[in-house]
Amino acid sequence: MPPTPSDEDIRQVMAQCNGCSEETASTCLEEHLPPDPPASDNDTRSQSSDDSDHQTEADTVDELPKDEYEEANEDYPWMPKLPIIPVPDDFTQHSPRDPSVFELYCLIGAIQAGRFDADGVRNYLAYYDKWILDVNLNADVEGYPAMFYIVSTNDIGIIREWIKYGGNPNAAWGPNAFPLIALSILSGSKTMLQASRMLATLLRFGADPRVIPKAFYDPYCRDLPEGGPVLEELVDLDDDNKQWCTADVRAHLTKALNLTQRYNLYRSSRVKPHSGREKEVLARQGAGEVLGLHQMVIAQSIATRWLKTKLLAYLALQRKKPLVLVFAGPSGHGKTELARRFGDLMSLELQVVDCTIFKHDNELFGPRPPYSGHEDGSPLNNFLTRKAGQRCIVFMDEFEKTSKDIHNTLLLPFQDGRYEDRRSGKIIDCTKTIWILATNKLDESIHEFCNVNEKALFQSNDEEAQDKVVGKLCRQLRKEFIEQFSAPLGGRITEILPFLIFSPQESPLIVHKELMNFQAEVTRRVHLSLNREEDVYVGNIAISIKNDATVCTTIAREEYDKKIGARSIAQAVERIVQDPLTTLYLKNGDEFDENQPTTHFEINVNVDEEVEVRLVLR
Repeated sequence: MPPTPSDEDIRQVMAQCNGCSEETASTCLEEHLPPDPPASDNDTRSQSSDDSDHQTEADTVDELPKDEYEEANEDYPWMPKLPIIPVPDDFTQHSPRDPSVFELYCLIGAIQAGRFDADGVRNYLAYYDKWILDVNLNADVEGYPAMFYIVSTNDIGIIREWIKYGGNPNAAWGPNAFPLIALSILSGSKTMLQASRMLATLLRFGADPRVIPKAFYDPYCRDLPEGGPVLEELVDLDDDNKQWCTADVRAHLTKALNLTQRYNLYRSSRVKPHSGREKEVLARQGAGEVLGLHQMVIAQSIATRWLKTKLLAYLALQRKKPLVLVFAGPSGHGKTELARRFGDLMSLELQVVDCTIFKHDNELFGPRPPYSGHEDGSPLNNFLTRKAGQRCIVFMDEFEKTSKDIHNTLLLPFQDGRYEDRRSGKIIDCTKTIWILATNKLDESIHEFCNVNEKALFQSNDEEAQDKVVGKLCRQLRKEFIEQFSAPLGGRITEILPFLIFSPQESPLIVHKELMNFQAEVTRRVHLSLNREEDVYVGNIAISIKNDATVCTTIAREEYDKKIGARSIAQAVERIVQDPLTTLYLKNGDEFDENQPTTHFEINVNVDEEVEVRLVLR
C-alpha cells in the first residue's frame, strides 16, 4: 500500500506530467512512484543506483569485458547515476494515452525500458505542438535532465530525434553543471566506434566542446599523460563551465577519450558559429543537419566548408536549376564518403553511378525508342524519372571514364534541369537534382599544390587565408577541367571542390577508424551455424589500444600512400594488426563456443618503435 502523497509529491508529479490537475495528481502519483518506496531519500537513491547498474549490465555485458564493465560503473560521486523509471503497461509508442498531456516521466521510463526505438520516439513526439515540447523535453526527471536518460540509451537514432524536436545537447546536471558530453564520454560505451559516434552526434547538433578543457584535445594527435594534462596546460580550468572537472574526473576522462573523440572535439571547437539566417534557411529547406557535416568525415575541412557555403547560397537564392559540383582529388581521400554523408544529412536519396562501366549514352541512360529494351530504361533514367521535381543526388564516380557522347547528353540536364525519359519520351523536371562528379583526373595539380602550400593548408588555422589559396587552385582546376572535358560541359559546372591529401596529423585518424571498425567487429559473439557461411569464428574479443596517438601515427607514417589514400592504410592495418591478432586468437583456444571467455588483446608500440599485438592473459 503506497503512502499518502504529500503536497510536495503532488506538485512534482504535476510538473512531470505537465497537465495533471491537483485533483488528479494523486492518481498519477501511483503510476509515477515505485510501488514500495524506501523509507528515506538516501535509501531511494541507493536502490535506484543498483537498478540502474543492472540495466546497464543487461545492455552491455555481451560486448564489454566484465572487468571493464565493472570499472565503467564504479561508484564515483561525480558520475550521474540515473534511476530506473517505472512505466505503466499500457504506455506504448503507438500514440499518447492522453494527447492533451505530455507524460515525460512515463516516456523516459518507456525509452529506458527499450519499448521505444527511434521511429517510435519520432512518431510519439510528432503528436505534440512545439510549445509543449519546448516545455518538456529538457525538464528534469528524478533530478536529472531528460537528455541524460536519452544519451544513456546509447542509441544514436533516439538521440537525433530527441534533439531534432528540441532536446538540448548542452544539458548539464548538478551544482557543478556536469555536461552531457562528459556523460557521453565517461559512461562506458560498448566500443570505441560507438563512443566516437555518440560524441560526434552531440557535437554535430550543437554541443559545446569548450566545456571540456582545451588541453584534452588541442593538440589532438598526442598521447595524454596518465592522469590528464598537467596543470600548466589547463589554462581554462578555472572557467565557470568547468567546475565539474576535478582531478579525479580528469584522470578518468583521460582514460576514456580516444583519438577520434579528441579529433572531434578539436574540429568542433574550430568551427565558427553559424548565424541565425544560415540556420533558418537550412531548417526551412529540410537541411538543418548539414550544419554538422564537418563532423561526418575525417579531414577535408576545406571541401566540407565550401560545400556548406555553396549549398547555403543555392538554397537561399531558391535557384531553379541543378547544383552541379565536381569533387576533384586523389582516390581514397573521401569523395564518396562526403557525398554519402551529405545525402544522409540532407535526407536525400542518392543514386551512385559507376562510370567505369559506361562508354556510350544508351548504356548509361538507356536506349531510345524504337530500339530494343527502351521500355526498361536504365537505373539512372528511372531514378531521375521517379524523383522528378524532387531534390535528390546523383553521384557519378570516376567521371573521367565517361565519353563525349555522355557529356553531350548531360548538357541539357545540367543547364536547364530538363531530361527526357528514355521510356516514354516525356520531359522530366530535374531542376532540384544535385549532381556530383567525382574525378581524379586533376590529381597532378592537386599534389603539386599541396606540396607547395603545405604550411598554409596543414599548419595554419586561418580559414580566410586557406580559402584565398584554395581559390587560386580552383581557378586552375576549372581551366584544366575544361581542357579535359570540353568547354560546354565545364561551363555548366557550379563549383569545383578540391580534395587534398591527408596531413601528418589527419592520416592517423584513418588508422584509428580502421582499428575502431575492427574492434567493433570482433566484440560479437562466436557462433557456429547450420549454414557455414553464417559462422562467426573470431569473436568474444576485447581490444585495448595503449598510446593510441603513437600507435596510429606510427602506422600512418610508414604506410600512408598519397596516391592510394585510405586504402593504403586499411591494407596496413589488416597486415599489422588484424592478421597477427587473429593468428594469436586461433592458437590460444581448443574449440569455439559463443559463451567462451573473453580473449583480451593489447595494441601498443614496442621498444623498437614497431606496432605490436599482444595477448593479455587474465
